[in-house]
Amino acid sequence: MWSLQNLLFTICIALICVTSAVGVIHVTGYLGSKVEISCSYGPGYQSYEKYLCRNDCDDSDVLITTSELTKNKYKTHDDKTARIFTAIISDLHSTDAGKYWCGVSKNWNDIYTEVKLELVPDSCCDSVTKVESYAGYSVSFSCPYESSYQNNLKYICKGTRPSICLQQALITSDNRENPRFSLDDEKMSTKFTTKISSLTQSDSGRYLCGIQRNSDLHLFCAFELKVKDHCCDTVTNIESYEGYSKSINCPYENQYRNSLKYICRGNRPSTCLQRALITSNNRENGRFSLDDEKTSRIFTLTISSLTQSDSGYYLCGVQTNSDHDVFSAVDLKVKEWCCVRSTEITGTVGHPLTLQCPYPRQHRDNRKFLCKGDHRNSCRDMVMSESRFALRDDIYSSSFSVMITKLEEADAGTYWCGSDSRWRVGNYTKIQLSVEFLQHTSTVPSTVKTPGKTVPPTSENLVKTQTSTMKALGKTQTSTMKALGKTQTQTPGQPVKDAALYVPFTVPPVLLLLIGILVVVVYKWKYHKVKEDEAIVDRNAPKAKGLEEVMGAMDNDIYGNQEVMMYSKKQTSKQQSACAQYEDEDEEQDYENFTTSEDIYCNENFHLANRK
Repeated sequence: MWSLQNLLFTICIALICVTSAVGVIHVTGYLGSKVEISCSYGPGYQSYEKYLCRNDCDDSDVLITTSELTKNKYKTHDDKTARIFTAIISDLHSTDAGKYWCGVSKNWNDIYTEVKLELVPDSCCDSVTKVESYAGYSVSFSCPYESSYQNNLKYICKGTRPSICLQQALITSDNRENPRFSLDDEKMSTKFTTKISSLTQSDSGRYLCGIQRNSDLHLFCAFELKVKDHCCDTVTNIESYEGYSKSINCPYENQYRNSLKYICRGNRPSTCLQRALITSNNRENGRFSLDDEKTSRIFTLTISSLTQSDSGYYLCGVQTNSDHDVFSAVDLKVKEWCCVRSTEITGTVGHPLTLQCPYPRQHRDNRKFLCKGDHRNSCRDMVMSESRFALRDDIYSSSFSVMITKLEEADAGTYWCGSDSRWRVGNYTKIQLSVEFLQHTSTVPSTVKTPGKTVPPTSENLVKTQTSTMKALGKTQTSTMKALGKTQTQTPGQPVKDAALYVPFTVPPVLLLLIGILVVVVYKWKYHKVKEDEAIVDRNAPKAKGLEEVMGAMDNDIYGNQEVMMYSKKQTSKQQSACAQYEDEDEEQDYENFTTSEDIYCNENFHLANRK
C-alpha cells in the first residue's frame, strides 16, 4: 500500500516538473570547441540555485550548479540582472550531443528549460570562392548577408575554423581600420566588403567572412586567396630569329576596349606598368610599336630587328578599375639566325681563293650572292662591288662558287652567301675568312763557278754577308758578276733576317772589296802583258777604252754608285800613264795582295779585248 502511494507521488512530481518546463532551446556547437547554453528565468528566482543536468536530472545526472562555478569541463554563470543562467561546455565530443536541462531549484517544484545540443565539424564551408591577385597589388572580396542581420556584428578572419574566427578576427565592423585591412558594410546592398592592400605571398590562404548570431552559430562564407609573385598560369610560347620582326597578340574583353594597354618584360605584374616598354598612349618606342584593334579586341606589340637578348617573358597588361590589372603572358624565344653550315677558311695574301656555297634546288633560278659583314642585315655585296670577286653557278650540283682572284689582307672577315634575298631561314652559309702572309726564305752562295774550274769564294763569310745585303736591296751578286763577265752559282743558305739593319754596315765593305778586285784584275792583266811583249804598251789606249766600256756596264748594274765608277776610271787612267813604270819598280809589290790559294779569275771577254 505504501509502495503504491510513493509511486503515485513520484508521478505527480514528474507531471508538475514537465508542466513547469518552458519551451525548448536549440543550440549548435562545433566538435572540439566549446558551446554556451543560456537559459532565462523569471523574476524572483535570482537567489535560487540553478544547475545543468542531463537525462532525468537525478542527482547523478546533474553536471554543474551555480554554487560550484567550475566542474570538469563545465562552467556556469548567473547574470541576475538579465536573469540569464549560462552553462559552458568545453572540448566538445560527439557524445556531448543530445538533450540537456537548465534547472531552477524550488521545493518539490523545480523549473526546467529543455535544451537540445547539436554538434557539427569545426570547418567551413561547402562552397569556397577563389580569388587571385599579384604581389604588391590589392584585393577585395564581398560577403553578402540577409537584411535581418544589418545591425549584427561583421568580421573577417584568416583560417578555416569558425569556432575561433571571431576571437582571431583581422577586422570587424566595430573596428574598421587595421593597417592593410579595411571593412566597409554596405547595408543598403546587404553585403560587407573587405580589402587587403600591398599583398604579399604570405597573404595567400583561406579567409572567413563572419556574421554574429546570438542564439545560434554564426554565419560564414569562405574565400580562397592566391597571391602570385609572377604571371601567369597559362603562357603562350612563340619563336622567331635574329634580325626578324615579331608580333605578340594580346586579347582582351570587350569591357576594356577603352582601357590603357601596355607591354612589359618579365613576369612581375605589380611593377609591369612602371616598367612598360610601350603603352597605348605612346605607341612608338624605338624597335617597339603597339596597335590596338578595338574591333577584334586585340592589341599587338611588334618588335623589329630581334636579337637573342629579346628572348624572355613578356606581360600584356590591361588597366582596370579593380584592385589589379588583367594580364596575359608570352614567352618569346629568339633563335640565332642559322645557316645550313658555318665554315672557317684561311687564305694566303696574293693568292686566289674559292668559296663554295650550296643552295636548295628550288632556288636554281634565284639570284645568288656573297656579302661581307658581321651581320647579314648590314653586309656588302662583294660580287657587285669588287671586280676581284667572280661568281660561278653550278646548277647541277646546286651550289655556286665565288673566286677571289688575288686575296688581300683587308678581305679577312665574315661572309654570307645564299640564294634568297629575303633572308628566309635555311640554305645559307656563314664563312669566317682568315688571311695569312706567305713566308719567304733567302739563300747564300756556296760556290762560284767559272768556265773550266770551280774554286771556293775568296772569303766565305764575307761573301755570305754580301749575298744577304744584295738580297735585302733587291739585287744579287750575280748581276754584278755578269757586268764583269763572270758567273756565279748559289746554294741554299740561311734566311735573311732583318737585312735592312745590316745595309749601312755591309755596303761600304762590299764596295771596297769590288774596287779591290778590279784593281787586282787590272794589275794582273798588266803584268801578263808586260811579260809577253813590251809592244803591248802601245795598245794601252784601246785597252783602256775597252775597260771604260766594262766600267760603264758596272755603272748601270752595281748600285749606281757614281763614286765607285769615278774611282775605277781614275785607277784605269793611272794604269795607262804609268805602264812603263811597272817594269822598273819592284814587281813583288804588285803581288803582295795575292797568295797561291787566292787566284783571281779574269773575265773572258776582258782577255779577248786585250788580245785585240
